[in-house]
Amino acid sequence: MNNNDFEAKVRGRVIKFPAVDGLTPIELGAIVNQVEEKLDKIEERLNIVDSSKLAILAAFDFAVELYNLRQRSETNREADSKKIDDMVACLEKTLEDGK
Repeated sequence: MNNNDFEAKVRGRVIKFPAVDGLTPIELGAIVNQVEEKLDKIEERLNIVDSSKLAILAAFDFAVELYNLRQRSETNREADSKKIDDMVACLEKTLEDGK
């Protein structure tokens, strides 16, 4: 195990996770807890006990969340760019009117 690898227990199994630059063991532990919570929710909601199927559904659920966040981020970035362009146009007009 690399010195920077992270070890955590998930569903009773000790798993070695690769190091992630910039994340502390506390942050990595929080991420592992999110995974465990996701697995528990899916298992409870769909009554699935097959761990590989649960893992795939959890990965899919996280991917959907990530996709939605990226979409929102892009929408916000476009809205911010439009606001900046509008402000620049307004400032340019004000400067031209003041000449």
